Amino acid sequence: MTIAEDGRMAQSGRVNSRSLPLLALGAFLALAVVLLILPLTLPIGPMYWDVLVYYDAIGRMNAGQWPILDFMIPAGPLEYYLVWLAERFFGAAHPVVLTQLAWLPVTVPVMAAIVWDVGRRNPASAWGLLLPFMLFSLLPFNLLTYNEFAGTDAYGIYNRHGSHLMYLTAATVLFVRARAMQTVLLSVLLLSLALCKITAFVAVGPLLILGLLTRHIAVPVAAVTAALCLAVTALLEVVTGMVSGYLLVLADLVSANESVLISRFLTAISLRFDVLAAGALLGGALILNDLRRSRDGAARAGTDAGRETGLDRDWIWLGLALLCGLFFETQNTGSHPYLIVWPVLLRILLREAAAHGRMRLAVLVLVAAMALPVVSTMLHKAARAAALAPRYVALNQPVLGPLGRVSAKDVHIEQAERMRTIYLFHPETMRAIAETGSLPSFRMFSEHDYQYLLLQEMGVAAAAVLDLEARSGTRFDTVFTVDFANPFPYVLQRPGAAHVMIGADPSRAVPDPDERTLDAVANTDLILVPKCPVHHARLQLQDLYTPALEGRAKVALTPCYDALLKPDSPAAALAEAGQ
Repeated sequence: MTIAEDGRMAQSGRVNSRSLPLLALGAFLALAVVLLILPLTLPIGPMYWDVLVYYDAIGRMNAGQWPILDFMIPAGPLEYYLVWLAERFFGAAHPVVLTQLAWLPVTVPVMAAIVWDVGRRNPASAWGLLLPFMLFSLLPFNLLTYNEFAGTDAYGIYNRHGSHLMYLTAATVLFVRARAMQTVLLSVLLLSLALCKITAFVAVGPLLILGLLTRHIAVPVAAVTAALCLAVTALLEVVTGMVSGYLLVLADLVSANESVLISRFLTAISLRFDVLAAGALLGGALILNDLRRSRDGAARAGTDAGRETGLDRDWIWLGLALLCGLFFETQNTGSHPYLIVWPVLLRILLREAAAHGRMRLAVLVLVAAMALPVVSTMLHKAARAAALAPRYVALNQPVLGPLGRVSAKDVHIEQAERMRTIYLFHPETMRAIAETGSLPSFRMFSEHDYQYLLLQEMGVAAAAVLDLEARSGTRFDTVFTVDFANPFPYVLQRPGAAHVMIGADPSRAVPDPDERTLDAVANTDLILVPKCPVHHARLQLQDLYTPALEGRAKVALTPCYDALLKPDSPAAALAEAGQ
């Protein structure tokens, strides 16, 4: 073999090693498409109703209503536009899969660019960034366990999206070197963060500042990124008026939540003390190692001295990333795995052995203590759900479409039926509990039987509405549900009441309705009031909308739903006559 041939083979090997991460990312994307195409039935999980909020938005958008402009939303508008677009292409996808993967059109190209840039210098770094991204983007599970039984997690999906974007931002700051590419990526990511979850946008701010101070972000890159973001934001405002409306919604949400910020910090610390404690110990080990090296006068082995400044130290990056993650967790308790820290952990692992000296073993153990439990928890939840799903019983409510493709353990279905009987025959007990501000069970919304019963009765109510319309010869043009979740615009294929908040949590996400909102509710053709069971949040919502509910004809649509109809509606007279 000639020297030239040997060189070509070596070069080909290097090209192949650089392309493997990109090929793996392509395979991941293909797997995601397959999951979106398959008509999966998945085990129901805690607070499954969070996914119904997305389908409330999808139903409204299908009817020509748009986030911010026509209805209020608890997260950023791009969150709902992407889910709506995904549903247009994959209408039969399971809701949890659809919403989990909806950001891939943004995140996969960003990840591909990062892998391409990083892989040219160090393929190990590319794999180290790619593998966590694929794992956490694909699996619809949270780290915290709200229920001991197997199930998929629909809770806090937009928080998971925020954490994925924060991860990519940290990776871009620490690992991308090409200035033009870094400018494009940061512009895309910052706009996405702001339009996905504003707290995620705020949370990455300190990390970006540190990147600027340490020259990981050049001043021209920061300036052009800021200019691009402002230009796109201004264009959105001029064309749609969405930005100013979004800011007004955010102001209302901040006002509703500011009184509980300190308690949320304490809760966030206690829930993820494992990560924070291991991170604090790792930071301490890195500080001790820095002090040792300074004392010994050792060179900064394993660092890029041309880029390093006094602040460009692993323990500073680690501590700041943990603080950024903690802030985000205070607003999104339970669905955030501190992914923003992982690029920092990878940077620490990539140091040469001499960089950590005698602390190397301690550093490796503490990095593992931060990362491995997260991975094992996600994989365990996925394996358990996959193993037990064939033994679960599927819900039989075809009227719900993909929303009804859930299953539950037989004992949960039995419990749902028992509790339904209690709700129907002892409503005064349920109301008495609700009026104290309590729930029948503190974890009621996390229980699989409650979420199963909720979907079952929504299906029964939707079928009853269609039957009432057929018998009365009328059509309810708009629909509203006095509840947290309202999938009826999607299921019944008609607009929801305009100018209301979807995902209506009266304790933190529903501002006092103004005159425009009350008028929209008052003019709604069909208002549904769930009563299996009556609970405190439902009573709060009824109180909020009382001025708009007065003068309605109340009919028992189903045992678990009352319908509030306009007095002159032919359907009201028919229902009252019992026909």
